[in-house]
Amino acid sequence: MTSRSKTEQPLFGAEQHFRILVQGVTDYAIFMLGPEGRVISWNPGAERIKGYAPDEIIGEHFSRFYTPEDREAGVPKRALETARETGRYEAEGWRRRKDGTRFWASVVIDAIRDEQGELIGFAKITRDMTEKRDAQLRLQESREQLFRSQKMEALGQLTGGLAHDFNNLLTAILGACDLALRNLGDEERLKRMLDGIRNSAQRGAGLTKQLLAFARAQQLEIKTIDLRAFLPDVTTLIRPSVRSNIELVIEISDHVWNIDADAGALELALLNLAFNARDAMKEGGTLRVSAANELLKGKPEGLRGEFVALRVADTGEGMTRELMERVFEPFFTTKAFGEGTGLGLSQVFGFAKQIGGAVTVESHPGDGSTFTLYLPASKGAVGGEAKLDGGEARGRVLLVEDDSVVAELASGMLNELGFEAVVTHSAKEALERLSGEQRPTLVFTDIVMPGGISGIELAQKVRVRFPELPILLTTGYSEHVADAHGFPVLQKPYDMDALAGALGKVLKMEIAAN
Repeated sequence: MTSRSKTEQPLFGAEQHFRILVQGVTDYAIFMLGPEGRVISWNPGAERIKGYAPDEIIGEHFSRFYTPEDREAGVPKRALETARETGRYEAEGWRRRKDGTRFWASVVIDAIRDEQGELIGFAKITRDMTEKRDAQLRLQESREQLFRSQKMEALGQLTGGLAHDFNNLLTAILGACDLALRNLGDEERLKRMLDGIRNSAQRGAGLTKQLLAFARAQQLEIKTIDLRAFLPDVTTLIRPSVRSNIELVIEISDHVWNIDADAGALELALLNLAFNARDAMKEGGTLRVSAANELLKGKPEGLRGEFVALRVADTGEGMTRELMERVFEPFFTTKAFGEGTGLGLSQVFGFAKQIGGAVTVESHPGDGSTFTLYLPASKGAVGGEAKLDGGEARGRVLLVEDDSVVAELASGMLNELGFEAVVTHSAKEALERLSGEQRPTLVFTDIVMPGGISGIELAQKVRVRFPELPILLTTGYSEHVADAHGFPVLQKPYDMDALAGALGKVLKMEIAAN
């Protein structure tokens, strides 16, 4: 017995120390459950958190701590089954105190087994996480409020910038219209006014394209571009936009690869980079545009294969690392309120991503900045476009456009391109024309129209009735492009060159605007 006493004494001492430890914990509810889930021990932490004295709760089932909806859903039963089968159960959720109030609890249930592996009960630890959860919710709410505030500030910058830019364009258009009306007899001056109106409208279309490219919703027309011919043309647009104290240098080798990109979007991206460089060189400097072949092997952004690196470098004030990290963010701008939309560089970023490329920036304060566009090298040869001379009409186009002004202009363009235009103002009218008249060469329809039948639905009806009849859609809403179901789409606003190109693709012939 003496030997047995010596063996059991340390065990008894360890058990006493463990009991003292458990009873001294007040931040955690630590108690035992029998195999069926009834409480068989209760520490002061459990009494503090749950509100029950030991004699009130020992022998009761632990499910009384759960909310009525959790009990009805069988949560306590599943908790014990999980602990019994896997050895452990962890969860967070609402629990009830003795007075009926709820608190957010973090719960752990461990299965306790004897030396033979038989289940003898469960150890349950509960922590009151209400204050921590409330703090997290307050932090989340504060973040959401900050996000909403930043969003409203960004929208304010966008609105102010767009209003500034569009007001300038509208001023130019209105002024040119007034002067044109006063000089109808002076053909030369009238032509200059009309050219000014056209240029302003194209700039307005470019602003809209910036928004769409930022959203990556702009439908791009990917073509093979010869940079040796393309860059000098873009240079003629950049030169008038930079100050006289800025030297513009173009560097391009005779062996640079062709690229596959949208010419209009690339032109807009280069203009944005040039304008950004111009603004960085307040005291003048050098703006250098260069193109070089590069074989990428995973950098930047995982790109691999043949690319052309198109660099726009300036000798301006440069940027800090913090500024470089934000430079491609939409609406971010260092310009004064109303002097820019903050979409220029984000448009460049969106364009590069959309064509499978990337854009990077290198800069140091006082040492200028270099933006590099990595553009995919072309997989096809450059194809020349043959122009067809005018003569007899190429065919009849059924034009479906509900806006009478746009219909008149589109009809005039079609006539100039050698087509006979038959104008209708609704899908219903177009279907009636198709039933009662000679079949046209092509159907050219707007997507958004009144009368309950959209241009896409019209195209689908026409395709069923006349499978061989070519169809061209047009819209000013980029979200409709993705829903065009395979029909070709000409994005509004369009000019005669764009219309000629779209018609040529659909009809599989070359059409040029003279």
